[in-house]
Amino acid sequence: MLISSIETPAGRLLNATIEEARALGAAEADIAAAIAGERTRAVKMECRRRIYAVASAETQTNMASLAAVIGAKTASARSEAEKEQLAAFSMALEWVQSMRGAAATLAAAPDDDILADASWPPCPAEVAALAAGF
Repeated sequence: MLISSIETPAGRLLNATIEEARALGAAEADIAAAIAGERTRAVKMECRRRIYAVASAETQTNMASLAAVIGAKTASARSEAEKEQLAAFSMALEWVQSMRGAAATLAAAPDDDILADASWPPCPAEVAALAAGF
């Protein structure tokens, strides 16, 4: 594992192995904190990758715009399709919150596989279908 940045008595060390950090006198607590930071960054990147695999930033913007337009209508003025879209949008928000929760859990569990599909909440079919429409 590479540590992107760590302070040592010799100065800041960039892109170093744990062994290199130790050899230059980095404190074990600093090494542990750096490893935890690298894990957190990796987990966040994987979470983002999985969310964007379902809905790119542009798709998310379009989904939010659609939800705002539908949400501005009274419930009785919404079509059945709009009600389904609004429900799917709500599910999307819940799924993203679940993904963030999973990311926090994975960041704190260094032995868990962040690349395993089983480590992440599945995307509801309704959410994938809504996103695919944009």
